[in-house]
Amino acid sequence: MNRLVYELFQENPISPTLPPLMVCKEFRRRFENTAERYLLSNADALNERLLKMEDHSEAGKNAVSEINQKIRQGTTALVVLIINQDLYVLNCGSGLAIAMNSENPVQLNTNLHDKDNVKENQRIRALGIDPDTVLNPTRAIGDLQRTHLFEETEAFKNAKGPPVISTPDVQYFRIDPAWRHIVLLSDGVVQNLKEVEVENIPTEVSVRLIEDHTLTSTAQALADSFARKHLDAFITMNDDKNCFISNHREEMTVIYVKLPEINAPGDFYETVDSAFSTMESTNATMADPPSRVPYVDAVGFYSGPNFTEMKRLITMLKKRK
Repeated sequence: MNRLVYELFQENPISPTLPPLMVCKEFRRRFENTAERYLLSNADALNERLLKMEDHSEAGKNAVSEINQKIRQGTTALVVLIINQDLYVLNCGSGLAIAMNSENPVQLNTNLHDKDNVKENQRIRALGIDPDTVLNPTRAIGDLQRTHLFEETEAFKNAKGPPVISTPDVQYFRIDPAWRHIVLLSDGVVQNLKEVEVENIPTEVSVRLIEDHTLTSTAQALADSFARKHLDAFITMNDDKNCFISNHREEMTVIYVKLPEINAPGDFYETVDSAFSTMESTNATMADPPSRVPYVDAVGFYSGPNFTEMKRLITMLKKRK
């Protein structure tokens, strides 16, 4: 995702003067550029895999197995871009963005990319694939065995195209003055809540959301609450032969974003990954760091005027610390 940040904010940033339709097109194009660059970064591994597949020795098979583990890696993406009072949501996968107000939460991206989605189900069937043979999510960056080498899988060998694609959806909203926060839920959160039969996730978030002293502790409490709900359901239903809930809980990430007031500077956001949660206390306040230094990704970026300017800015920031 660092590459996407670079595409959006460093290399010819999207102009705030563009009309919303053009911003949506640019947002989508730059995400697709990121997906393409990820594929290119794995070109050597794919070529090596092709050569190793001709080596039927034990060493050759082990080499192919190691490469397969690498190219199976992938990620979903849920990105929110705010330009003045315009809000854009890009989704590739089954993450969920929710706008919170004092009354009813608003689900911002309604088209989650999994088999439960009617459109995704129809897309997969149109390829000649049984949707039941496709694991969720149905859209992602990477996952090259299902996006580019899908014909090697028995269930997909006669398919007209890949079951998993990296094409995102981008939606535009004018920020409602009643919106106070945006909650972003990773696909792991969505999967865990669906597994315990939560039908209305925005309402579930609204009921469980308790604002704490910091954005971090608020997000932490929400992630822990979801984790306990999944655990409680597993314990309660474990003896029911007709109900299956996995004892493996998907890792969950919750991002809690405070929206800026009208004509006011934007606030920061905090992110919490449930993998770091102890679940011992959901009310513990996590102190904010004394200073915030922007993160800059400079991988593969070693020349040109932008590089010179980046070095100047980094040097200036270090002097301020």
